[in-house]
Amino acid sequence: MASEINGLDTSAANSALQNSRMESIAKLKMTATDSGHLSEAQKKEYSKAARGFESMFVSMMMKQMKESMLDDDHKENGENMTFGADMLGSYADMQFSDFVSRSGKGMGLADMIYKKMTGGDTLDAISTEIPAAPIPQTGKSPSPLPSVKNDVIDTFSDRVENRLEKYDSIITAASKKFNVPDSLIKAVITAESAGKHNAVSSVGAKGLMQLMDGTANGLGVKNSFDPADNIHGGTKYLRQMLDEFGGNVDKALAAYNAGPGNVKKHGGIPPFQETQAYVRKVKHYAERYEA
Repeated sequence: MASEINGLDTSAANSALQNSRMESIAKLKMTATDSGHLSEAQKKEYSKAARGFESMFVSMMMKQMKESMLDDDHKENGENMTFGADMLGSYADMQFSDFVSRSGKGMGLADMIYKKMTGGDTLDAISTEIPAAPIPQTGKSPSPLPSVKNDVIDTFSDRVENRLEKYDSIITAASKKFNVPDSLIKAVITAESAGKHNAVSSVGAKGLMQLMDGTANGLGVKNSFDPADNIHGGTKYLRQMLDEFGGNVDKALAAYNAGPGNVKKHGGIPPFQETQAYVRKVKHYAERYEA
């Protein structure tokens, strides 16, 4: 495959992917060579390895593309990375890349690898047809994000909501203490960590609401990986941002993501693609949790 796509150097992505996948592929190849033929179980493992390789390639390529498109102001200003919301993009990229690699025959790379590994066999296509949502009998509107439970599709939202259930009592307590809607708290957690209490961003933000160590200390948080400590600290900071910007949710969320200094500097949501997308997504999640 060409090392450059639309001017984007993908050699680094290829190198990283080869290091992580070629060992398992080599083991599978050795097994097939020793036996002289491929069993159905071996073909299944080949297919899994090939699609996994393609998924990682797509994810790495998307990451490089987004980094190359960030504006200079966004790259140079470290304050806008205070709460590590880059995790939201990473989760979304992984979900999208995985979906692409398991849709039909993927984007072609998986099929090419599979043919090389099996000596010419064609990769079986996977059906990703999503059934239509049933017509509700109660008069209520169907969920805007229907869940499809099978081996191919499992929605990001379903998994996050399952993780958040165990923190309901903590979120409710923080909501009452700091007068912040629980739907907004859940939305921020979803965007920041996807409900994983041990999440750590590339810049060191930690826990459910992605607190940097310095910010956590200022909020009285002793252990950012403790769900109760983290949620109360993050909600307290969110309350501070709401107070600082007159209750304006958009500005408060932008400050949570890019820092209050950037919001004041630009007189509103900063012109950073990440921050603008962050505000939209958190508000979308909040509306879902309210419903």
